[in-house]
Amino acid sequence: MTSGTGVKPPLHRRFDKEVAMHHIRNRYRELRKTISRQVGMLQKDSAFCKKCQGYYERGYKDWVIVGAIFNCMLNWKARDLGVKLPDEKEKQKVIELRESIHDAVYPTERFLGPDLDLHVKAHSIYALKSYGFEMRRRDFKPEVVEKFLRERMKHFDFDFSHNPLFGDPPGDWPSI
Repeated sequence: MTSGTGVKPPLHRRFDKEVAMHHIRNRYRELRKTISRQVGMLQKDSAFCKKCQGYYERGYKDWVIVGAIFNCMLNWKARDLGVKLPDEKEKQKVIELRESIHDAVYPTERFLGPDLDLHVKAHSIYALKSYGFEMRRRDFKPEVVEKFLRERMKHFDFDFSHNPLFGDPPGDWPSI
């Protein structure tokens, strides 16, 4: 890729490795408390681990994958209860939903369908918000957002040292 500034565009002025690591640390802490039973079950499923191998090959880290697992679970629970997501009016219900999936376990087969792929892809949109960016248009291409995060924010470059949660053999949550 060529730009007016050289071979690669410069890091964005909002890039901050410490902020990125702070976000990653918080994701692991919260998700470990909430979905560790689900992760443990998924680690035992070879088809799921094979699917995750594809994510790893595309540069996704465990914190993206477990975030997508969480979002699948939250959306499935919301659908079951008739709660519309995202809806600011339903903010309290979303908080209650988060609590209701604590240690819930869904069948592995549900994660092998398109929902997990959708939430891995949607991660980039949520990540933009965590850096203070806002989506002003609805007609964007998720690939462009992800490319911006990869190249200008180094968003997918960082993680805490650990063996992959869904590797062979499965690793453990990072010590943070």
